[in-house]
Amino acid sequence: MWIEAIVTKDDFVEVLGQLLPLKIHFDDDKKTDRWLYLDRATDIELVPEQGLRIACPAEIMWSVSVVDIPIKLHTLQVLLRPEIVTKNRGDVLNFNIHLEEADIKGLPSVIDHTIMKAVNEALARKELAWDFTKTLTNTVKMPALLDPIDSLAISVTWGKRRVDAEVMVLVVSFHLKFNRGD
Repeated sequence: MWIEAIVTKDDFVEVLGQLLPLKIHFDDDKKTDRWLYLDRATDIELVPEQGLRIACPAEIMWSVSVVDIPIKLHTLQVLLRPEIVTKNRGDVLNFNIHLEEADIKGLPSVIDHTIMKAVNEALARKELAWDFTKTLTNTVKMPALLDPIDSLAISVTWGKRRVDAEVMVLVVSFHLKFNRGD
């Protein structure tokens, strides 16, 4: 048995309208304050077999040598790639964030590419995931009128995702088991 969630481009527009602007912090140690600020999306596109491409104004606070430099970006293009990852406890939906293109005015392209590479490496070390196996696996108490059925155990068995130009689809497979009290 499985359920399918279909997320359209319009759904993403609504969700991103609530989510953005936001700041992604890279450092947990508080010794440095490196971050990526994403402003409101100016363009959203579903990329088949890849994910969601977002264009927006942005700002990066990054260290170059020993100086923290805020870098304003007229436009930053980000690819949000969802991926089903199997862990010991079950499948999770990882959201990998990758900077594709940046309009960094006033910086030589060597520094531009160096900063983009460093930010992408920092983003790759951050886990942004939904443990849908944990969220959706549950045991539900059944009403006494269903004697001798005590509960219903719902277990997630796997998940898959698909992206095309129109929608992103998440499919989750379930196993159901009624627990009897007799």
